[in-house]
Parts: sequence; structure tokens; C-alpha cells
Amino acid sequence: VWQQNLRKSPNAWEHMLKNLDPEKYDLACIQEPALNPVNLANASNLRSYWDVIYPSDHNSGTDRTQVIMLVNKRLSKNNWHIIPIKSPNVMAIELTGQFGKVRIYNIYN
Repeated sequence: VWQQNLRKSPNAWEHMLKNLDPEKYDLACIQEPALNPVNLANASNLRSYWDVIYPSDHNSGTDRTQVIMLVNKRLSKNNWHIIPIKSPNVMAIELTGQFGKVRIYNIYN
């Protein structure tokens, strides 16, 4: 798991994506992402290797999203799901495998 607070910096976002090796990491928990649609669209390895997951109420229009997760596309979508949490500051997914079940929380405080 890669974890990083990007402090809303587009430069930090680009640097993270250059160093986030999809062969090494299955999940990235990001706080204060630079949620610029251009950055998301132009990131060379983002959509190729990662599913971008937003908090359950991301589109509710209330507060700015403070956390996102990147889930490696190597992980079957049959083996993970989003746990609904109504907060722009907290999100979680549950992974299922031979190891059983594990929940990963991404919390901005």
C-alpha cells in the first residue's frame, strides 16, 4: 500500500504517479489529491494501471473530497468492493482472497 498526502499539489500528483510502480503496489491511499480533471485525464499511467475510487458521497456537492484510492487493475473487481461511508474525509474498501477479508481505510484528519 502506498500512502501519501499530496497537499493539493499538481506537481506532487505527477511525481507520485511517476513513482507509483503498478508492479510493486496494489493500492494507493491519497489524501488532499489534486482533483483537476486535466491532471486525471493526462496522467500517462493512471487509467492504464489504476481504478480511481472516490468516496461514496463525492458527487453530493457538499464538501470537497479529501481522499481517493487507486486500486491496481490487476486486482479482480470480484475481489474488492467499496464500503459506503458518508464523508469526504474517509473511505474504505474490502478485499477478499485466500487470506480472508481485510478492510483498508483511507482517513484524512
